[in-house]
Amino acid sequence: MNHARPTCAITYDAVFISSVQLSDAGNYDVVVSNGFGSVTSAPPAVLTVNAVTPGTIVAWGRSFEGQITAPLGVAGIATIVAGRNHNLALRTDGTVVAWGDNNQGQTTVPIAAQSGVAAFAAGYAHSVALKSNGTVVAWGYDNSGQSTVPVGLAGVVAVAAGVYHSVALKSDGTVVAWGNNGFGQTTVPIAVQGGVAAIAAGNVHTVALKSNGTVVAWGMVYSGNTYSPASAPDGLSDVAKIAAGYGHTVVLKNSGTVVAWGDNASGQTTVPAGLTGVRTVSAGYYHTVAAKNDGTVVVWGQNNYGQATTPVGLFGVTAIAAGEYHTVALIGPLILTALMDNSLTLLWPTAATGFRVESALSLAPPVLWSNEAGSFQTNAGSVSIALPISGARKFYRLVKP
Repeated sequence: MNHARPTCAITYDAVFISSVQLSDAGNYDVVVSNGFGSVTSAPPAVLTVNAVTPGTIVAWGRSFEGQITAPLGVAGIATIVAGRNHNLALRTDGTVVAWGDNNQGQTTVPIAAQSGVAAFAAGYAHSVALKSNGTVVAWGYDNSGQSTVPVGLAGVVAVAAGVYHSVALKSDGTVVAWGNNGFGQTTVPIAVQGGVAAIAAGNVHTVALKSNGTVVAWGMVYSGNTYSPASAPDGLSDVAKIAAGYGHTVVLKNSGTVVAWGDNASGQTTVPAGLTGVRTVSAGYYHTVAAKNDGTVVVWGQNNYGQATTPVGLFGVTAIAAGEYHTVALIGPLILTALMDNSLTLLWPTAATGFRVESALSLAPPVLWSNEAGSFQTNAGSVSIALPISGARKFYRLVKP
């Protein structure tokens, strides 16, 4: 675009428009003017806004180590995790994609973890993978033995990675931890040696969710309860998910509400008023992220690198992860939650080809989805499926394999 001036001509090759949303797409007249008059473009400029497609990884915040630049052409992503300055993405075929800081080899996935992976975790500068056979592989920084998996460890169903320690949950509900133990974060208390449903690891504290919905935490506890990520609030119950940050702990209750405690120097435990409908949470070093049932994201806490500034128009989020100064989100198939009367209208996509409807009786982990019998009806701008008038309350989602 040329911008004429009396004494010189300056050529601009591009025009940058901030905060563009899907509704901004269309034809625009570009008008260039100065004191002598104006010129209007012919034909009009066309602005195309592409919606983020399912399976896309979106990241924001600090970018010095490439942690917010997801690899191109990566498809079939099932979930994501974030370490201090690196990320891991698990594909549906059991392979791992890693990017970001690699100064300790934390993104150099070893051969043993290049296939058959069921879950993973990312710490300060190390990574941990759970294999589908129940064994564990770890790599990266090992200054405190956090990447040295205990000999004979098997029957594992979940893993977590703190700054300098690692944790594994076994199928019998017991917990194994290794690595730095300066604050007792790897000394598993008797109270959690059985009946544990989930685990999380922070800087120098570890958290366990019991199958009865209560939480047990151990490790750093400062006097006065001013900085006590390992001191769960009295009476806390009905917890569905847990997350551990650098010095704080966050839990999601079955009601869809969030409770947080520990270090609050950056507001990371000050849960936004009225926050409900949350489906998962993640705790970064100094910020906290919540993904809601409607596919939107709410972030609070430290924002010095924009890690708490959610990108405009972000929607369809199914997984989130918070690192030190960055945040990562996975855009997945739209999940709709509804109490049915006699039918459900799915407003996305506009054609039913290649999609199926799945239902679940509960969203409490582990969620068991099953195909929903019925027939699609394609209407103007929407897709609907006829569902039973009576029966158990169900949760529905539209999925494209």
